[in-house]
Amino acid sequence: MAQTRNRWTTYLKQLQRKNRSVFLTWMLSYVSVLLVPILISGVIYGATLNVVKAEINRANQSILLQMEQAIDSQFKGIERLSLEMSLNRRISAFITADAALSDSDHYEIYQIANDLRIYEIANDFLNGIYIYYNNSDTVIARDNRMNGEELYNIIRFEENMPFQSFQQYFNQWYIKDYHSVVVSEADEWRPTVMYARNVTSTIMNEPGAVLLFMIDRNKLLEQATAPEEGTIIILDEKNRVIASTGDPLTEPAVQYDDLPGESGRLEIGAAKSRTVASYTTSSITGWKYVITLPAAVYHQKMNVVEQLTILSVLLCLLMGGGVTYWLLKRNYLPIHMLIQSLSFKSGVAFNRGSNEYSFLEHALNNTFHEKEELHNKLNQHNNTLRSHFLQRLLKGQLDSHIPLLESFSAYDLRFTSAGYSVILLHIEHFGKFHREDEEQVNNKRLLHFLIANVVEEVARKSANAYAVELDQQLLACIVNHQLMSPTEQHKELSRIAAETMSFISDHAHVQLTAAVSAQQEGEYGIFQAFQEAVEAMEYRIVAGSGGIIHYEDLGGGDSQGSAPGYFYPLKAEQQLIAVVREGQLVKAKAFVGEIIQKNVTMEPFSFHTAKCLMFDLMATLQKVIGEIRIVGKPQDVPDGIRAIERLMQCQTVKEMQGQLYEMLELLCSYINNNREYSSNPLIDKVMKYVNDYYHDENLNISMIGEAFSMTPSYISKLFKEHTGEVLLDYINKTRLAQAKLLLTGEKYTVSEISLKVGYNDVNTFHRIFKKFEGITPGGYREVK
Repeated sequence: MAQTRNRWTTYLKQLQRKNRSVFLTWMLSYVSVLLVPILISGVIYGATLNVVKAEINRANQSILLQMEQAIDSQFKGIERLSLEMSLNRRISAFITADAALSDSDHYEIYQIANDLRIYEIANDFLNGIYIYYNNSDTVIARDNRMNGEELYNIIRFEENMPFQSFQQYFNQWYIKDYHSVVVSEADEWRPTVMYARNVTSTIMNEPGAVLLFMIDRNKLLEQATAPEEGTIIILDEKNRVIASTGDPLTEPAVQYDDLPGESGRLEIGAAKSRTVASYTTSSITGWKYVITLPAAVYHQKMNVVEQLTILSVLLCLLMGGGVTYWLLKRNYLPIHMLIQSLSFKSGVAFNRGSNEYSFLEHALNNTFHEKEELHNKLNQHNNTLRSHFLQRLLKGQLDSHIPLLESFSAYDLRFTSAGYSVILLHIEHFGKFHREDEEQVNNKRLLHFLIANVVEEVARKSANAYAVELDQQLLACIVNHQLMSPTEQHKELSRIAAETMSFISDHAHVQLTAAVSAQQEGEYGIFQAFQEAVEAMEYRIVAGSGGIIHYEDLGGGDSQGSAPGYFYPLKAEQQLIAVVREGQLVKAKAFVGEIIQKNVTMEPFSFHTAKCLMFDLMATLQKVIGEIRIVGKPQDVPDGIRAIERLMQCQTVKEMQGQLYEMLELLCSYINNNREYSSNPLIDKVMKYVNDYYHDENLNISMIGEAFSMTPSYISKLFKEHTGEVLLDYINKTRLAQAKLLLTGEKYTVSEISLKVGYNDVNTFHRIFKKFEGITPGGYREVK
């Protein structure tokens, strides 16, 4: 791109030299016929003279305007800096400090001085910055601290200004203006420029602070070029010379009051010492920017210009018509068309009075600069864009109208082989990168960067590989390899995963779990490979963490999620409930372990099935909690809700089994510790009576009271005190337990089952079944 820019610049310079040579040839042809212009010189002299004067005045005004813009730009920068400093927390906070400065105040002064040093370094047109705090009579500079009297010995508005007047200035409520001041340098008072702005305290009637910016007056005129034998002067409203290109001790040729209006030109002085002054007024400070030039020099240059202008006009009138038309048509029209095209396409208007070649060079340089900036920005965001593209590629979310190979080329992805596989890496714990503070996010990013680089480097020994972060604990690596046999592919991907996990474990103490997809052919197989790797990673709940899980080892993707179910019949659930209710911990653990082992060894046994089994076992324990609750001791009952929450946080079957064992220990301990509360021969007889006569439609509390020679209210109260359950609810639950057993088969209808469990009215059966089970009998049969 730099070479292209240099070629364009060279071409423009050559083109400009060529047109200049044509112009010189054109001028020489005019010189050969100089006798004719005398006839018409008198006619055009007057008009040309006015034009030349206007051009000279315009040139002077242009210098003034340039100077005004440059100086006003500096003043605006100073005002922005003052606003920024007034919002500085340390500067504004120190306003409340009093004259008796504490240690912390001295430290704040040191911090503020450092801030001032930074502000001064960033603004080279400043000679110094001072902050005067009224409340504590403290002045802070970049390298020292002083009081108001010491500042008075350095800076004054006038050399003989009394200290009281100087101090009254800083007691004003509102200060925001420029001043011509004098500064003590080497026992002499030197004039300079100061901008003052106050920082108001947030506390009512509390003295604030004043920011003082000492402006380098030499740099005010740094960008202004004075005409030959001319002088540039800056005057304020009090007729003080702010800056001058001449002798600062010399009285200025003009006074501020002599310059009316915002801008203009005038001649002043005696006949032999007349001076021509061109001036303009700053919109920010109200100062006058003046260019003075001796009238003799001013008119001498004008006379020369007049003569040259008359000569040029005469030559142009004599022979310029035809020659000018030919030269313009040959040399300028192509440039004009090119400028019009560039102006239209770039949206920048071309000023017909400006230089065409400068416009061309400026337009081309801007174009190349914008192109470089765009290229740099794309390079800065290339990694983020490529990661986003790889994520969408894995998830199959790419735009169909963009060819995939073009996208690969745009993101510098080189897939040269036909085989594709995906390796998922799950971070089990962060090892050395684990932190408990705000640095955890940065540590995770660093760990992701490390893992991505390691797996890419390991894989590229035999294939192309690109890793991308999917979430905080999961990364994916696309492996592009040659098509190979399943055995070879299995071996190679195992090597990549094993070496990556070993390196990360040895150097970062981070444990990873890898899930490897099967081999897919073609770029569009990446999505299928990713889905296989995701399914393999989900099987981590069964296989455990810290290993390598191959999708092909799961018995194929079609069987996942379509297994016939798991072994945990109703009879086994009742046996577990009976064992736990007896408080037999060893037997209960052995029973649960046998159920889990029998299901895990089934082929296939998916992670979905494993979760269902574990939650089903925990639900059984929840039922036991409801049955063994002892009245008067609710605070000792194990918390089933918290147990379910802990179970949901488990990542593997082994962890879930540990939670089940922990719940069994709590239940058996609770039962054994409260056995005296739950054991009552009468209650046991009542329960046996209900289990024997649940099918009798006349079974109710009254019938049970008659059977045991007790009033219904007493036996109901006694049953509630010992079991924590209403006797009528126990009767309904016993009947519904038998009804659910009958509903699992197709031998009886719902009406027949209603009669067999003691409900004469099928509607009553429906209502009670839905109350306790949350579903109708027919719906329960369909689910089962």
